[in-house]
Amino acid sequence: MSKRPLCAFALLFMAVIWCLSLAGVPFFGNAPPVLPEGCSPDGAVLEGRVYETKNNSFYTILYLRQVKILSDSNQYSMEQVKVNIKNELAKSTVMPGMKVRLTGDLQQIPLPSNPGQFNERSYYYARKVKWYLEGRSLETVGADARSFDALRCEAKAFLKEKILQLAPGRTGGIFCAMMLGEKQEIGRENQMLLRLDGVLHIAAISGTHLSFLGWGLYRILRKLRLPVPGAGGISVFLMIQYGIFTGSSASAMRAVIMFSLAVGAMAVGRTYDLLSALSLSAVLLLLESPGYLYDSGFLLSFGAILGLAVIYPAFVEKKEESRLVLGLKSGLALQLATIPIQMYFFYELPVFGILVNLLVLPTVGIVLASGLFGCLSGLAVPLLGRMLMLPGAFLLEVYLKIGEWLQGIPFASVITGRPHMWKIIVYYILLAVWVRYCRGKERGEKYRRLRYLPVLLGCFLLFVKIPDEKLRITFLDVGQGDCSVVRFEGKTYVIDGGSSSVSGVGNYRILPFLKCMGIRKVDGIFLSHMDDDHINGIAELLEAVKNRETSLRIDKIFLSECGEKQEKLAEMKQAGEKAGCRIFYLYSGDRIRKGEMELRCLYPCIDTKGESNENSQVLRLTCGKFGALFTGDTEGSGETAVTGILEQEQTACQLLKVAHHGSKNSTSIRFLEAVKPVAGIISCGEGNRYGHPHRELMERLEEEKVEVFQTKDWGAVFVVTDGKRTEVSFQHKKSMVN
Repeated sequence: MSKRPLCAFALLFMAVIWCLSLAGVPFFGNAPPVLPEGCSPDGAVLEGRVYETKNNSFYTILYLRQVKILSDSNQYSMEQVKVNIKNELAKSTVMPGMKVRLTGDLQQIPLPSNPGQFNERSYYYARKVKWYLEGRSLETVGADARSFDALRCEAKAFLKEKILQLAPGRTGGIFCAMMLGEKQEIGRENQMLLRLDGVLHIAAISGTHLSFLGWGLYRILRKLRLPVPGAGGISVFLMIQYGIFTGSSASAMRAVIMFSLAVGAMAVGRTYDLLSALSLSAVLLLLESPGYLYDSGFLLSFGAILGLAVIYPAFVEKKEESRLVLGLKSGLALQLATIPIQMYFFYELPVFGILVNLLVLPTVGIVLASGLFGCLSGLAVPLLGRMLMLPGAFLLEVYLKIGEWLQGIPFASVITGRPHMWKIIVYYILLAVWVRYCRGKERGEKYRRLRYLPVLLGCFLLFVKIPDEKLRITFLDVGQGDCSVVRFEGKTYVIDGGSSSVSGVGNYRILPFLKCMGIRKVDGIFLSHMDDDHINGIAELLEAVKNRETSLRIDKIFLSECGEKQEKLAEMKQAGEKAGCRIFYLYSGDRIRKGEMELRCLYPCIDTKGESNENSQVLRLTCGKFGALFTGDTEGSGETAVTGILEQEQTACQLLKVAHHGSKNSTSIRFLEAVKPVAGIISCGEGNRYGHPHRELMERLEEEKVEVFQTKDWGAVFVVTDGKRTEVSFQHKKSMVN
């Protein structure tokens, strides 16, 4: 570090940002912004300049900078805003560069309400967007038709359309991502296949792209006899514009800065130091936006370069090693540098990524050249453009075919879970010790057999979990719906999983939670009844398992007869069978035991008849002295029957999952007296149209001295018990011990 003061400064700078973030300094962390005094978020009036637009069938999405909030006759500057407004409410077409006035309700960007859920706040704060606005009206108040934003978006839209026309088959979206930074064009299926390959990084504008384009342009200009400063200046200028044109991502701007420094060093006859350039680019990007310190793209981009610059040399023993061996070692070095980052943000690793990258990385330049020259030629001669794109399209198809082949292998990817931060820190310390040791050649030869011990210890620490003997129950925040996850001694059971207010709840809330917790197998799913807000997320999980979009496995599904919804019951049974699950029907008296834990079905009975809610499965979970009751949407005759069973057995349950999201038609006084709960969990959505939880129900719970926790207020609720002592904690607030 003494020879590279920039490296030491960059590390110190990152540590300062982290500490200031922990201290709650708003600019350096995820603390929400505050409106100017006297300004209300409800019915706010904003003016701002549009710098990016997106559209779909229902909504127009705008990104605003230079935003001012209007209050009475005053104007106050505020942070950048993302606007969602229905298409029918927008009075005119909006293009980047236009100045607009909007009315609507301002909202703080939310934190994730469940472990594993995408962190919108962290993502947008890193990009300087600090508010959401649900728009009610929109009008343009001025336009700068020749602004760079307008020209950039028009050019990008034109080129995207041209690429999609020229590229054959399903490769057009990948070409758009690789050359224009338009990742949304890849498509979910192609994205999944590239992730299985471990090569999704090729679709991000990064050092590979900038090296190919920048140095290629530099060499062409030098062959045209331009002097080094002239060729370098033109190349740097165009690469900066290209980085901005493609969206100014962290990986792209990191590559732009490092390319500029390399060209500058060449122009003035100085030595280019990779680590110093990397450090300076990190400092510059973090000065622009400290939020990048918590951004997966930023960390993966810098981690990959560190792997090649620091870890790879420690692997190389002989200069005469074959290219294949060196390729494997470079891939392994890159993986060692980025594995903790991948685990922390994505909870899953591709098993064959190193081997696939051996094929892909040497051919990425061909794909880029093919796409670039094909696109440029296609502007004038479409047939020539299509022909030039064929080599790149062929290679992309090979990448996708490899992904399809891997999709058929059961363990092509492995769910790892999110490691604790202390494990990641210790891992990198051990990795640094190993690198330092390998550079001491005289010591390396003496203890050759032990040289990889620190690396092995670090990997062991990341991947191995300490056995947990406690019962853990998580009530996920799924909006207006239900989902509970029970874990005990390596077994996992899911009770319901659906939502009527959150779209994609299975793919974006339930599955990420399971992966974040490192759950590779769900031993059983209990579906209380066939209402969508209890099953549609499970249907998404089963579809993902069937299509091998995840390595998660589901062993059993427990159903019950559900009155009038026989068609949905048959559909769910069929979906489970296609996903490789065993189907069982559950009735009163059936039970599952694992050590001290028992899950017992109290209702329905075999001959039960009635409508879906009345027939809901009711499950009692016991572990030592602890008891919990899961009630689905039970009401009416179902609740009466369960009350009779509880009164007869006189077994109290400390924890109650309140039925039907807090409906007034369930959870009677008699029922509460039979359960005798200390705490009740209500799973419902913010501002739901049913008015859940109902005031009358809350009064009954208060009368029985039941402490109530709502997922819409607390986020996910976590209950941990050893059968004697129980702790309740929350995604958004502090824990409680009883």
